[in-house]
Amino acid sequence: MKYDFHARPCAYFVNQASKFQSSITIIAEDKSVNAKSIISVLTSELVKDDRIKIIIDGIDENKAMQKLMHLIQDPLEKDW
Repeated sequence: MKYDFHARPCAYFVNQASKFQSSITIIAEDKSVNAKSIISVLTSELVKDDRIKIIIDGIDENKAMQKLMHLIQDPLEKDW
């Protein structure tokens, strides 16, 4: 079983995604998960260097994409 997205950063990512009204979906290989569900993201078996696609649809999609891309590209700059 692959597993690399640990609980604490996963919870932070889901918390940030949940702040937006838009629907947010993570697609990796043949799986699609709700980015606002900690259980879905934790059980997605994402690992470092996996190629993912994030689909955001809604009224605040641009702000959501900026925030989530920042979290992915610069994970050390989180306001824990």
